Amino acid sequence: MSSNPGQHDAPQYYRPGPSTGRYPQYPQNPYPHGWHGGSTPPASPQQSPAAPAPQPGTTPQPGTTPQPGAAPQPGQQAGQGPQWNTASGWGPPPAGLGSGPQGRPARPRQVVTALVALVAAALPFVVMGIGAMFATINDAVLDDTGLPRADIDAALAQTGLTMDQLTQFVRVMGGVFLVLALVWIALAVVAFLGAGGARIALAVLAGVYGIPLLLLMAPTTPLFAVLVVALSVAGVTLLFGRPAKEWYATRKLGAASRS
Repeated sequence: MSSNPGQHDAPQYYRPGPSTGRYPQYPQNPYPHGWHGGSTPPASPQQSPAAPAPQPGTTPQPGTTPQPGAAPQPGQQAGQGPQWNTASGWGPPPAGLGSGPQGRPARPRQVVTALVALVAAALPFVVMGIGAMFATINDAVLDDTGLPRADIDAALAQTGLTMDQLTQFVRVMGGVFLVLALVWIALAVVAFLGAGGARIALAVLAGVYGIPLLLLMAPTTPLFAVLVVALSVAGVTLLFGRPAKEWYATRKLGAASRS
């Protein structure tokens, strides 16, 4: 059966006959613009059905390859990273959930600012603690404290402390202040590295020592006391803000999945 090659009314077949050793090439697509004739078009070769596109959040099975021409997921363009199905639709990941070094979530800038504020609040006590541990108390030092000398002499007489005993007491208190300041800085660094328990310890220390420190230093250096307490409270507050909470929660889930 044959027809005019210039017309697309019916399929074309090669006439049977003796073999000449030369085989013409079978046309791969005789109707590139679609079938418009009245008869049934020739059956195309059977092809295996295309595998369905993977759903969001799933990985392809071993031995399978993505099908060509598969459409990207909603809200995702070529070259973009994974998109998140949030309440407002597909979009970038929430704060603190982006990819960071070694596949870990990126640290929000609030955590960095909190570290700076917490360390700045503790550094003056490191300096004062070291100075107090090597101090020697005498009349000149008592006169430079800014407190009325009569009140100091009355307090020494009431407690029965001598100058040597007062010197030892100041040195011990300087060591205590130094240790507390170093512990505060260490907790701030640990919280910066991602330990959620360290921020809770910082909040406890700020509540236990912040108010007594403010009351103790307010009579002599009120501005310094207010500044130190403000930096401490600001740093702890940033660690409990929403970006920091999401970051800590993501790190906790990642650690649980790896264990």
